[in-house]
Amino acid sequence: MTDPTDWEKLQIEEPIVRDVMAIERTVLANDRTFLAFWRTALAMFVTGLAFKQFFADTVFQVIGWIFMPTGIAVFIQGVRVYRRMNRLIVRAEQSVEDGSKVDEIPKPTELG
Repeated sequence: MTDPTDWEKLQIEEPIVRDVMAIERTVLANDRTFLAFWRTALAMFVTGLAFKQFFADTVFQVIGWIFMPTGIAVFIQGVRVYRRMNRLIVRAEQSVEDGSKVDEIPKPTELG
């Protein structure tokens, strides 16, 4: 008969602190990523608006017209990424609370 190691003696009924903290870090990273998308989209839109307002040359007008919808598209993509990751985070939180295996958490590509 072998002596049980410290790990084998450890019986945990609640989620492990490192798992909970990892999820919290992921939530904060998701928020930072969304804010980066938002900041980039706003900068692109305002830059396009400035090009349109302050420059009369056709090239700058075209650049302005390109930047504004691109900024809107970046914002929409940021919202999509944020929501997709948020769904994944909620599922991860539920699996940690339930004590499920990590393999049961879908990958971001499986969320669509």
